[in-house]
Amino acid sequence: MSEPVPVPAPVPAPESDLDWAALALPDAAGEGARIARRLARTREGRWAGESALGPPRPGEPTLFDGAVALRHARPRCLLPRYTNGELDHPNLAIAEAEVARWPAGYALVRELIDTFNPILDAEVPRERWAEARGSSSHFDKRRFGLVFATYYDPRGLAQAFVHEAAHQKLFGLGVLVERADRIVVNDPERLYPSPIVLDRPRPMTAVLHGEYSFIHVTELLLRMIEAQAERGDDPRERLALRTFLERNVQRLTPGLETIREHIETDAAGERFVGAFVEWAEDVLRRGREWLERSPA
Repeated sequence: MSEPVPVPAPVPAPESDLDWAALALPDAAGEGARIARRLARTREGRWAGESALGPPRPGEPTLFDGAVALRHARPRCLLPRYTNGELDHPNLAIAEAEVARWPAGYALVRELIDTFNPILDAEVPRERWAEARGSSSHFDKRRFGLVFATYYDPRGLAQAFVHEAAHQKLFGLGVLVERADRIVVNDPERLYPSPIVLDRPRPMTAVLHGEYSFIHVTELLLRMIEAQAERGDDPRERLALRTFLERNVQRLTPGLETIREHIETDAAGERFVGAFVEWAEDVLRRGREWLERSPA
């Protein structure tokens, strides 16, 4: 775990001058994430301003080049199933190292999350950690940059870091889950099949959030799979990564088609969604190709 270091201040730019196609894509410099955070600061309403917890303070444990503070945001978790976890568990650093396999994903997390609250899941006791896979994660609806996630599986946590950071980026750019200030102009009352929440249709903003966040996760998975193949270790880990990838490709493929057919955008959104769809198609193509040539 690293000590806090100064985080570069966002560079102001008129919204009319922004490259919305570039903003749709992750970049290793983290410029798009910094712009999204700056825009979040200027928005009115519940997402305006900095996290009430603020950036890392001297002496606090951190991850991601000292930009993400490891903290307990409140004494107790809101759901009784979860409790605050250790701030110094080695799985946290392992997860960060997995995210670092994708520099653009690493920059996304570094620039958009300022507080990570590790949590424990009562339904996954410690004696099951060696076999358990995945991570339960969520964001704080009132504090931009604050996320929670379990860490019994460090590679699952790595995915959670990227997943939640992608959500934060869309929030900063003006797309909330149930409505949007820009990019998406579909009527919030009109509902569509969700690639993630399968038991009920969702507004197009929610559909985009699900697709956008999990395409980021899928890109990270491809990088993790490549690294795992180079190491040639633990066939159980390879199977777990394959399972994650297969599930994502299966559900994100129709999700992308829903967006392509039904999303309605403003001028910024036309460029943003066009670039995102092109990238998502490439991610899913590479995922399918790996699954086809790699035995289960």
